[in-house]
Amino acid sequence: MMRRLALPAALMLVLGTGASTAQTMAMQLPCVTAPEAEAVITSVLPETVDQLGSICAGALPAGAVLRQPPAELMARYRADADAAWPAAQGAVARIAGPQAGALLTGAAARPLVGGLIAPVIVRAVQPADCAAYDRIFTLAQPLPPRNLAGILVAAWTLADSRRGAQSTPASTARPGLTLCPVRP
Repeated sequence: MMRRLALPAALMLVLGTGASTAQTMAMQLPCVTAPEAEAVITSVLPETVDQLGSICAGALPAGAVLRQPPAELMARYRADADAAWPAAQGAVARIAGPQAGALLTGAAARPLVGGLIAPVIVRAVQPADCAAYDRIFTLAQPLPPRNLAGILVAAWTLADSRRGAQSTPASTARPGLTLCPVRP
């Protein structure tokens, strides 16, 4: 029973759910590189957009892109998600551990992982945030999904560097996925 729960628990810890900092630190989750993070984000974009659309349906006007993403856009997101999965799979398997990593082989695992990760990504979205998310999604439509993922990872890196400069040693440990330091 514990092994079957390892994958969802590890993925939720990785993405910073309600796990305590002490629990996350005890697990000593490995960091991911920026390219791995981009691959993970790209691989879960279709499910994340679906989740955002569901959460924001009542908060956006009927014509909002996030409420009804164009079919060709979602097809492109799904195709890029499948293409990004091999790179993402390695990172997810490494974070989830050797027992759960065996469950993450093959293309069939991508929608499963997306289905686990997307709700965690959008869990903090409030209806008041929906217009901003719709704007981001609308502006990102012409971009390849990997570019959108790259922008998100770059913003994440910037936020982490600012947070690190403002934090005390006790506050630097936090649950969630961490990016590996960039080596010059």
